[in-house]
This record gives sequence, structure tokens and C-alpha cells, in this order.
Amino acid sequence: MEEAMQKPQYRPDIDGLRAIAVILVVAYHAEIPGFDFGFIGVDVFFVISGYLITSLLIRELERTGDISLLAFYGRRVRRLMPAMVVVILSSLVLGYLLLTPVGQQQNLSESAIASIAFFANYYFIATTGGYFDGPTDQVPLLHMWSLSVEEQFYAIWPILLIASLSFARRHGKRPWIVFSTLAALGIGASFCYGWWLSSANPNAAYFSVLSRGWQLLAGSLLACVLGRGLLPQASNAARSTLAALAAALLLAATFVIEGSHAYPGWMGMLPVLSAVALIVAGFGRASNPLSRLLATRPFVFVGKISYPWYLWHWPLLAMSRAYHLGEGDLERDVMLASLSFFLAFLTYRLVEIPAACFFTRRSVSHKQLVKLGGLASLLLALAAFGLMSHANQQKSTGFYRQLDRAAEDVPELRGECHLSTPFQGLPDASNCVNRSDMGAPDLLLWGDSHADHYSPMLEELSGVLQFSFLQRSFSTCPPLIGYSHGYSQGHPRENDRNCELFKEALTDELAELTQRGLSGVVLSASWLGRASSESHLSLAEKGLRNTVDLLLEHGLRVVVVAPTPVFSVPMTDCLARRTVASCSTYQRRLEKRREAILSVMHDIAEEEPGVRVVDFHAQLCPGGKCHSLLGDTVVYRDEHHLTTRAARELSPYARNDIEWLL
Repeated sequence: MEEAMQKPQYRPDIDGLRAIAVILVVAYHAEIPGFDFGFIGVDVFFVISGYLITSLLIRELERTGDISLLAFYGRRVRRLMPAMVVVILSSLVLGYLLLTPVGQQQNLSESAIASIAFFANYYFIATTGGYFDGPTDQVPLLHMWSLSVEEQFYAIWPILLIASLSFARRHGKRPWIVFSTLAALGIGASFCYGWWLSSANPNAAYFSVLSRGWQLLAGSLLACVLGRGLLPQASNAARSTLAALAAALLLAATFVIEGSHAYPGWMGMLPVLSAVALIVAGFGRASNPLSRLLATRPFVFVGKISYPWYLWHWPLLAMSRAYHLGEGDLERDVMLASLSFFLAFLTYRLVEIPAACFFTRRSVSHKQLVKLGGLASLLLALAAFGLMSHANQQKSTGFYRQLDRAAEDVPELRGECHLSTPFQGLPDASNCVNRSDMGAPDLLLWGDSHADHYSPMLEELSGVLQFSFLQRSFSTCPPLIGYSHGYSQGHPRENDRNCELFKEALTDELAELTQRGLSGVVLSASWLGRASSESHLSLAEKGLRNTVDLLLEHGLRVVVVAPTPVFSVPMTDCLARRTVASCSTYQRRLEKRREAILSVMHDIAEEEPGVRVVDFHAQLCPGGKCHSLLGDTVVYRDEHHLTTRAARELSPYARNDIEWLL
């Protein structure tokens, strides 16, 4: 470069900052009380990564006059692949031993392949309800999303730097100014996009490189500025003040950030600014107390093994939870987090250091490193395909085959007619009527996913009683007019808003349906979730009365389906591991909630002759014990949704009430 840049020195305080980041993440994943905000450790990692990698690229440019992509990717292979190969291969072996072939081993194999291809973040956008979604705590390679974000960023950033360098030389500009401008523009674009996406699609906002790139670029911009020597002349007092401000920002983040927020959004600025401030405060002599603390041996030691610790901790926690059917156990999780620390130390000493020494001693070229990385990825992919093939073979035989069918046994109308956030209008009614040959629908099935799982029951009765029905269902959106969960932040709030839009569209549609001959409505929802407290029950009662009043005003009769039993674990997973008898004892203790909401339903039915309550409790829970298997029928495809087969078998018990609706 035309102007010499300051040579980056080893920064022990940055290793200490790495230690803080990984401790936050591991404590959060182990569900240690008080660490609900711990996922922000990943934001700190991103800033550190952007700073260090960009510093190395600038140093290479100063030394050689150019940036070599081959050398860059060779270094990435040398840094990432040894530990990553060991952990992913070990995860596949553990998955073979601990997970079931009814979906779990297949999902592990798919996520392993996505991780190897550094595409895990987009895989999880497509296959999960979000990072904070309950079931994701049993996804063994979920944490690989952050590594994928980094590598996607580094697939582009060095190329942009090379292009910027060419631009600077052609137009006589200073390269560091062009680099800084590029980073600043990228920060603005990525931050604004992420802020918007946090409301439009929180799941994608959390995982996407486009909404996370600004955090890496913040570190990159810092590398450009610090490398030019623009900030290191600050006094000791100024450094100490800056370090204190960084600590205050991190402390503020612990109070205002939690998993229910749409993240990162604007709140992602807190850990990022904190990390930036700590890196700046420690630049040069690192004379402030906080930077000196981070540079002490214990912090540096944890920082040096932070990468393998991050890799190891989550597969152990997730597979243990999957094996124990999602049962929480703080003592077990803390022990596993400690075990992962020990494995990280062994990986660092026995894998990472020897691999680095081997590559150096043998003078392995960058080209050979890239080829070696490709070969290792291919072998890991073959191992993942091997596990998938084994799992598919297992699930195609015996009881596993029945469980696999049950897990995938969803209603025919679900694909097109069961909606979720974001709401984009009601689908064409003709596509959501079970028998389009009969013209206008006779009945309306309205509710959330618990309405959706009863559509096979109505389908079975429609052939006998000669009627058609229209399905209108929306996830986590009970048919309660005026009812809102009252969320104020994040994805739940977004779902609340979309639920209101869905209900408004449906109430607008009611007049037209009634004119065309609609005679009755079946209301079904996950009612037990609306009776979690006296205040929620009161709101639910008001909402149900509003809905019933609206339907009665249109001259419609109403059937309200009583709550379906809810279990603490997916029944297909339970039956794959436990006895049928033990899986019938895993029902959550929600009887008081059931009694409370059922009392509300019966009160409304007694007051309104146009309303009836249908309750399948006697059939699903004979003798008061809720069974996961009735005869040879698997009753539930997860914790609380009926299989299509089970729903059809309930049809005789609803026939009289459906006839009454007609």
C-alpha cells in the first residue's frame, strides 16, 4: 500500500474477549439461570472475526502488495477444518447411538451436509421455526449457522477488497479510505435490511448473512481505522472510560435483550458496540484495567480453546435433550457443558496444534490445503449420507415404519389452506373446500393448527352425510375475536399482528359464505394455551363469546371442539424409545386448565341454544389415561396434533353434532 499501516500485534485481551463471548453462549445454551441474553456472545464473535481477518488481509496487502484468495482460503481451511471434522464426525457417531431413525438421524445428516457446505444458516431458516423455537434445543448442529454466516461473508469480502484495491489504484485513491468507505456502506445497508427483516421475517433475520453482515463489517471497519493509527493516541484515562462504557453497554444488553425479541434489530447494536469499544480500548499498551483483566492467563486460555468449545458444547447438550425426550435437567446440562470444555482442551492440544505444526513442518501449500479441505468435506458428506441411508432403512421396517408414517401423517388440506406468519391474504376458497363438486361449502372449519388436524374427521363425515366444508386455519391464532396474547416484542408480536389480519379477513368473508348457504361453523384451537392464567382465561372467554355472537348474528350454528390432550414430548419420538405404557404417562399436568376452559365452553353452550360442545376426551383418554397408541393407531404425530388416521377414527363420535350443524 502507498502508506504504511501499523503492524497488528498479538492481542491477548482479544482472546479474553473471545472467552467472554463463548462463556455467554455456553451458559445460555446450558440454560443456566441469569443468562437468557447469552446468545449475544455470537455477535461479539462476529465483531472479533471481522476485525482479525480484515487485519490479516490488510497486513498481507502491505507485505506483498496484493491479496491472494488462494492463500486466504488455505488459511481458513487450516484454521477451521481440523476441529470441525472431528466434531461433526463425532456428532454423526453420537447421532447413530442416541437419536432415532424416525426423523432425528435424517435431520442430523442433512444439517451435517449443510454445515460442511457452510450453508447451515439457510438450512435452518427453511427447517426450523427460529433459533428461539422450543424444538431447536434438540437440533445437534444448530450452532453451525454462525460458522456458515462467517464463511459466506468471507466468500465475498476478500473479493470486494481486491476490487476496491483495483479501483483505488486506478483512480489514485488511498486504499484504506476506499476499504473504510466500502465497510461503512455495507454496515448501513446490512443494518437497515436486518432491522426491516427482524419485523418481516424474524427467523431469516436471525440466521441470514445479509442481516448479520454489518456485525462482521463493524470489525472490518475497525481494522481499517486502527490499522491507520487514527485512534491509538488516546490517553489512559480515555481508554479506561471507553472500557467502562463497553462494560456498561454489555450490561445494558443483559437487561433489554431476550429471546422473545426480534433479533438482532437495533438491539444488536449493544453487544457490537461493546465489542468494538473493548477492542479499541485495548489497542496499543492495553493500559486500562478491563483490558488487562481480559489479557490474564485464565481468560486467554479459555479464549484459545473457544472455537472447539463452541463446536463441542451444543451437540452434547442437544443430543442429550433429544435422548431424554426434551426433559430439562440443569445439573446434567452443566455437566455436559463442563465435559465439552474438557473435549475442547483435548481438541486444541491433540488436533488443532498438531495439525498446524504438521502443515507448517511439511510446508503444505495453500492450494494443497484447499484441496485437503474439499476432500475432508467430501468424506464427511459421505459419512452423513451413510447415517441417512441407515436411518431410512431402519424407519422402513417394523414399528419404526408405523411411527414414521404417523410423524408425516398430516391432513390433505394443510399444505395450501393452513396459514402462518406472514399473512398474505386468504387462499382461494375453492382450493380449501374439501369437495369442490358440491359448490358452496356447508360448514366452516375455523381455528389454528388444532382445527387443521380435525379436517380429516370432517372429510370422513362429509362422504357419509354429503356435505362440504371450507378450512380456514392459521398457526397460533385461535378463533377468538378481540383476543390478543399481548406480546410487545419479537416474533410472537408479529404473529399476533398477522393473526388479527387473518381474523379480519375471515370475518369479512362470513357474510358472503352465509349468503351462499353456509349453515354452521366448527371452532377448534389449542385452547389449553389460552388458560395459562386467570387473566388469559378471562380474555379467552371474552374472545370466544365475541366469536360466537358474531356467528350467531349470521344465523349460523356453532360446534366448539374441546381441548385435545397435550404431552410434554413428541409421541412418535417417545414411542421410538420408550414403552407404550410409559408414553401414556407423559401428558402435561394441564387438567386444571382443561377444566377451566371447558367450563367456559359449556357455560356458553347452556346460554346459547345455537352452540354445542364436542369433547373427545373419553375416546382419547379412556379411563382418564391419555394414550399415545389406541389399538394399532398412533394417535399423535407430535406433542398434541392428532394423526390423520386418529382424527378419522373420531368421526363416529362427532356425527350427531355435525348433523345438527347441517
